[in-house]
Amino acid sequence: MLVVVLLLFCLGETESAGDSYVAAVYEHRVILNPNPRVPVTRREALIHMQKNLDIYEEQAAKAAQQGVQILVFPEDGIHGFNFTRSSISGYLETIPDPQEESWNPCTEPDKYNNTEVKR
Repeated sequence: MLVVVLLLFCLGETESAGDSYVAAVYEHRVILNPNPRVPVTRREALIHMQKNLDIYEEQAAKAAQQGVQILVFPEDGIHGFNFTRSSISGYLETIPDPQEESWNPCTEPDKYNNTEVKR
Protein backbone atom coordinates (compact mmCIF):
# COMPACT_ATOMS: atom_id res chain seq x y z
CA MET A 1 0.00 0.00 0.00
CA LEU A 2 2.82 2.40 0.88
CA VAL A 3 4.46 1.76 -2.50
CA VAL A 4 1.23 2.62 -4.34
CA VAL A 5 0.79 5.87 -2.37
CA LEU A 6 4.42 6.81 -2.98
CA LEU A 7 4.09 5.99 -6.68
CA LEU A 8 0.94 8.11 -6.98
CA PHE A 9 2.70 10.99 -5.23
CA CYS A 10 5.64 10.78 -7.65
CA LEU A 11 3.38 10.59 -10.70
CA GLY A 12 1.45 13.61 -9.46
CA GLU A 13 4.70 15.56 -9.29
CA THR A 14 5.65 14.77 -12.90
CA GLU A 15 2.28 15.85 -14.23
CA SER A 16 2.75 19.37 -12.88
CA ALA A 17 6.14 19.68 -14.61
CA GLY A 18 4.50 21.91 -17.26
CA ASP A 19 4.49 24.65 -14.63
CA SER A 20 8.26 24.56 -14.32
CA TYR A 21 11.33 25.54 -16.29
CA VAL A 22 14.98 24.58 -16.55
CA ALA A 23 17.31 27.11 -14.93
CA ALA A 24 21.08 27.33 -14.80
CA VAL A 25 23.68 29.58 -13.21
CA TYR A 26 26.78 30.56 -15.15
CA GLU A 27 30.00 32.03 -13.87
CA HIS A 28 33.36 32.62 -15.49
CA ARG A 29 36.54 34.48 -14.74
CA VAL A 30 35.48 37.99 -15.70
CA ILE A 31 37.74 39.83 -18.11
CA LEU A 32 38.58 42.79 -15.90
CA ASN A 33 39.68 46.28 -16.71
CA PRO A 34 43.40 46.18 -15.84
CA ASN A 35 43.16 49.70 -14.34
CA PRO A 36 39.64 49.98 -12.87
CA ARG A 37 40.45 53.19 -11.01
CA VAL A 38 41.41 55.03 -14.21
CA PRO A 39 38.48 56.62 -16.10
CA VAL A 40 37.92 55.37 -19.66
CA THR A 41 35.85 56.66 -22.56
CA ARG A 42 32.47 55.15 -23.38
CA ARG A 43 34.01 53.52 -26.46
CA GLU A 44 36.79 51.91 -24.40
CA ALA A 45 34.24 50.71 -21.85
CA LEU A 46 32.09 49.18 -24.61
CA ILE A 47 35.08 47.35 -26.09
CA HIS A 48 35.90 45.96 -22.66
CA MET A 49 32.30 44.92 -21.87
CA GLN A 50 31.86 43.33 -25.30
CA LYS A 51 34.57 40.78 -24.46
CA ASN A 52 32.48 39.48 -21.54
CA LEU A 53 29.23 39.77 -23.51
CA ASP A 54 30.71 37.62 -26.29
CA ILE A 55 31.46 34.90 -23.73
CA TYR A 56 27.93 35.21 -22.33
CA GLU A 57 26.42 34.86 -25.79
CA GLU A 58 28.44 31.73 -26.50
CA GLN A 59 27.59 30.15 -23.14
CA ALA A 60 23.89 31.06 -23.44
CA ALA A 61 23.75 29.26 -26.79
CA LYS A 62 25.39 26.16 -25.26
CA ALA A 63 22.97 26.25 -22.33
CA ALA A 64 19.98 26.55 -24.67
CA GLN A 65 21.18 23.45 -26.54
CA GLN A 66 21.01 21.63 -23.20
CA GLY A 67 17.42 22.74 -22.59
CA VAL A 68 18.09 25.70 -20.30
CA GLN A 69 15.23 28.21 -20.42
CA ILE A 70 16.52 30.82 -17.97
CA LEU A 71 20.18 31.53 -17.32
CA VAL A 72 21.54 33.59 -14.42
CA PHE A 73 24.78 35.52 -14.86
CA PRO A 74 26.92 36.96 -12.04
CA GLU A 75 26.57 40.49 -10.75
CA ASP A 76 29.34 42.69 -12.17
CA GLY A 77 30.08 39.97 -14.73
CA ILE A 78 29.93 42.34 -17.69
CA HIS A 79 32.20 45.10 -16.45
CA GLY A 80 34.03 43.83 -13.38
CA PHE A 81 34.59 45.70 -10.14
CA ASN A 82 36.98 47.92 -8.09
CA PHE A 83 35.93 51.09 -9.90
CA THR A 84 35.85 54.54 -8.34
CA ARG A 85 32.90 56.88 -8.67
CA SER A 86 34.60 58.65 -11.58
CA SER A 87 36.14 55.61 -13.29
CA ILE A 88 32.80 53.74 -13.57
CA SER A 89 31.14 56.53 -15.57
CA GLY A 90 32.13 55.15 -19.01
CA TYR A 91 30.34 51.89 -18.14
CA LEU A 92 27.03 53.38 -17.00
CA GLU A 93 23.85 53.16 -19.05
CA THR A 94 20.70 55.25 -19.07
CA ILE A 95 17.77 53.72 -17.22
CA PRO A 96 14.66 55.92 -17.31
CA ASP A 97 12.28 55.96 -14.37
CA PRO A 98 9.66 53.25 -15.06
CA GLN A 99 7.16 55.29 -13.03
CA GLU A 100 7.42 58.05 -15.63
CA GLU A 101 7.56 56.08 -18.87
CA SER A 102 7.48 52.63 -20.38
CA TRP A 103 10.55 51.94 -22.52
CA ASN A 104 11.84 48.74 -24.09
CA PRO A 105 15.46 49.04 -25.31
CA CYS A 106 14.91 46.17 -27.76
CA THR A 107 12.04 47.87 -29.59
CA GLU A 108 13.26 51.47 -29.21
CA PRO A 109 17.06 51.10 -29.16
CA ASP A 110 17.87 54.67 -30.18
CA LYS A 111 15.59 56.51 -27.77
CA TYR A 112 18.40 57.15 -25.24
CA ASN A 113 22.15 57.52 -25.48
CA ASN A 114 24.43 55.05 -23.73
CA THR A 115 22.14 52.02 -23.91
CA GLU A 116 24.22 49.78 -26.18
CA VAL A 117 24.59 46.93 -23.68
CA LYS A 118 20.85 46.76 -22.92
CA ARG A 119 20.10 46.22 -26.59
